[in-house]
Amino acid sequence: MSDIRFVIPRDHTYIDNNFIDSYMSKAVSPVYSLVYIYAVRCAQSGISVTNADIADKLGIIESDVVNAWKYWRSQGIVKLSGSKETPVVEFLPVVKKAEKNDNIKIVSAKPNYSPNNIKELMSDNREIKSLLEICESIIAKPLTPRESEILVWMYDSLELPLDVITVLVTYCKNNSKPIRYMEKTAIDWAERGIFTCDAATDYLSIFSSYGKILGFFGIRDRGPTVSDKKYIDKWILDYKMPLEVIEMACSRTVENTGKAAFSYANRIIENWYNTGINTVEAVKKADSEFNDRAEKNKSDKPNRQGGNAFVNYEQKVYTEDEIEEILARKRAKQQ
Repeated sequence: MSDIRFVIPRDHTYIDNNFIDSYMSKAVSPVYSLVYIYAVRCAQSGISVTNADIADKLGIIESDVVNAWKYWRSQGIVKLSGSKETPVVEFLPVVKKAEKNDNIKIVSAKPNYSPNNIKELMSDNREIKSLLEICESIIAKPLTPRESEILVWMYDSLELPLDVITVLVTYCKNNSKPIRYMEKTAIDWAERGIFTCDAATDYLSIFSSYGKILGFFGIRDRGPTVSDKKYIDKWILDYKMPLEVIEMACSRTVENTGKAAFSYANRIIENWYNTGINTVEAVKKADSEFNDRAEKNKSDKPNRQGGNAFVNYEQKVYTEDEIEEILARKRAKQQ
């Protein structure tokens, strides 16, 4: 018996309804959804593309495409493998978020676990005891009742895995984030379906630099806009600029413009990138060379004489006879 030959229209792209209902409108950036949909279209049509091709087609920067893949991996609907030269994106079955999070009670960030509740849970589940011991080791001090309560709530109510919780605790410890921040982030991760270490670290790597760079501009009362993110992604992912170099560009921007002008900072960083400057030492060296050239040009200019702006003009010296002749011509014109 011959194999069945399946035929599917090539002028249609089929998108899982679960993606449309549960993921598309809830993506951190609408651009990420566009990347996913266009990539599905290419996959179903047998079209080979690069990240650069996708960026060009959608009118975005390549780092947006890279971040989109990381984000969708964090959502569990794609698997990334291969190498940088030959990346592989495997589309996974799209599961409704409601199915994945049926038992999560995300009503309030306020946990409600008494010490007795925690003891009972620990006796029933040794992993909870391990969680508290690991987190106590991370923060390098005994856990307060409030901290223990929140950690157990993350594990028991939000159903975040132990290793994901430890990633979050480590991040908060290293960045001096308060317990309230950890509480809100845990809810955010549960709602986004961040249930693996890869997903958690990808999520943090995408967003951890935004707040720092906003701080370089003196912005501490808001998060990054879509435009801000595009600039920051380009500086970090495309130009590979260290944060300390970006900080120098931001400081100069505020000093010269009096405001957080991302486009102005981008011109500075773009110029450094195009001239191979990517360290603090290289910036200082370029500054020194610029100042030296400016001083040399200043010293090479002839001295101004008598306030005459045309310093390069060689003035004619008239004789007494020539002066008398000029005056005579003027008197003749006046008569």
